[in-house]
Amino acid sequence: MRENKVDTILTDSPREAAQILLSGGLVVFPTETVYGIGASAFDQTACKKIYEVKNRPSDNPLILHVKDLDSLLRCAEVPQNALRVFESFSPGPITGIFRKKDPRLFTAGLATVAVRIPSHPTASEFLKEANVPVAAPSANLSGKPSITKIEYILEEFWGKVDCILRGPDPTIGIESTVVSFVEDVPILLRPGFIDETDIRTRIDLLDILNVENPVETAVISPGLKYRHYAPLCKVVLVESLTNVPEDVAQIGFTFFETRPFQVLLGSNEEYMSSLYSFFVECDRRGIREAWCEIPKEGWGKQALLNRITKAAQS
Repeated sequence: MRENKVDTILTDSPREAAQILLSGGLVVFPTETVYGIGASAFDQTACKKIYEVKNRPSDNPLILHVKDLDSLLRCAEVPQNALRVFESFSPGPITGIFRKKDPRLFTAGLATVAVRIPSHPTASEFLKEANVPVAAPSANLSGKPSITKIEYILEEFWGKVDCILRGPDPTIGIESTVVSFVEDVPILLRPGFIDETDIRTRIDLLDILNVENPVETAVISPGLKYRHYAPLCKVVLVESLTNVPEDVAQIGFTFFETRPFQVLLGSNEEYMSSLYSFFVECDRRGIREAWCEIPKEGWGKQALLNRITKAAQS
């Protein structure tokens, strides 16, 4: 962690936030997925500060956020199958991992680079004003749930970063889908809002679960090598929210008993947008256990199970 408290600036101006970033500062900003904590990818010193603030392992790579497809092509060697995916789903919650083209980019010592183009209007304007790739993992302490509400950002990062850029809160609620385009056949490394089935309509795709050396493959992507998404409370995945203890929080589609803190859902999409704020609120309230009903079949189940099972790992 950075030892000295920082004079944090709260702003609604993407231009002001970009100027702070270009001066070597760290900027927390909203995206359509979760909040990110960013530095210029050309500023090695600033990028290393991200690791200090988050207490993030030094070999856990960062995702670069760029303003458009032309910027992506300047950063990375992008094969044709990746272009098909990005032309279909980007700007949006899809990250590609590529061989690095620009040697100036901070990539945690890797020859590969993870890049995405956000669709969030505030993030887009911020990236246009900065006009540099912005290295930005999720804005949270390493291993903890990503943050999706400005009130939680202010609690966690005030005095730790140079600027917090205010805009509409993220709506998706979980991190981007990650696909590696380094090998001949792309590999789905992290499921997300853009579903595996959707991607398969554009290209052939392997799942990391079917790769011979998944640990080696995971090193090039954030969100896979270390425990992630976990609150302080114990997370329990259940088939049904029956016999929930009285002092336990619950999130799901059907409640059999009322509990002091609970989040009722109508769809997997609502589950995505609510999950992390549910975890954060459990910790704020000092709740010892959080019971999560298994997601509904179909779209979103794979991504939700990925996040919940990782959060439940002890």
